Amino acid sequence: MAGYPWPIEPFERQHPVRAFFRDPRIGDAGGSSFHTGVDVSAPDGTAVHAVAAGRVSIEGTQNVAVAAGGRDFGYWHIIPAVEQGESVGVHGLLGHVAPGWGHVHLAERTADPAPQGTYWNPLRAGGLTPFADYGAPVVARIVTSQPAAALHGRVDLIAEAFDRPPISAPPPWQGIPVTPALVRWRLVRSAAEVVPWRVAADFRVSFRPDVVGSSDVHFGDVYAPGTRQNHPNAPGLFRFWLVRGFDTRAHPDGTYRLDVEAADVRGNASRGHLAVTFANAPV
Repeated sequence: MAGYPWPIEPFERQHPVRAFFRDPRIGDAGGSSFHTGVDVSAPDGTAVHAVAAGRVSIEGTQNVAVAAGGRDFGYWHIIPAVEQGESVGVHGLLGHVAPGWGHVHLAERTADPAPQGTYWNPLRAGGLTPFADYGAPVVARIVTSQPAAALHGRVDLIAEAFDRPPISAPPPWQGIPVTPALVRWRLVRSAAEVVPWRVAADFRVSFRPDVVGSSDVHFGDVYAPGTRQNHPNAPGLFRFWLVRGFDTRAHPDGTYRLDVEAADVRGNASRGHLAVTFANAPV
């Protein structure tokens, strides 16, 4: 579909986004899931408008959805100014940011496959317009479950990576990190070797949640233990599984370079590197 405007005025100007698509969400009771949309920063009381024309569905005291041509747009944390079944046009007033939230959560969903549907990244090409992002995410650290200089048998490989919103939200969310849209890795033995990348996490376009209770069953396939979500004035930590139980015995002993790349939805990317040595043969 063509791009759609921002849900707050001015509609044709990019606004701060303080939480990205598929950021980790970890509840106090232990539930864990992916963020299903983006959090557009706005002061409490800010008017929130429809990004596409459609029919209103009230899904909670502070949740409004608009069915728009095969897609549902969800607007959370707002005090509704519309009623169930009401028709709204593009830029139609839906409500105002509820006290204490400081943002509107915008999610885009298609119904297939049922029952939980597919969520789409509002920052992808064809989503919120305009959206520009010029800074590359950062690969902060690459972690191995054994000392990198003497890996043997099966090992776990983890990358810690983050991005920064192109426009910072105001305090207490200033400088808070967000997840990269893509994390991938490869193992290279020599500079002349051409090795394909392996994808660890791909948040660029869409995902299909599989939520049981309060948790997405795939959360632990993407985020490694030690991952923390953001809180006010408390940056999170995003730890991505590269691979669990990587069998070093399937490769000749010797030194390799482990490359990790993190990219955003506009293709800006940076890489981190770690020298690792496989040492399986007896000395």
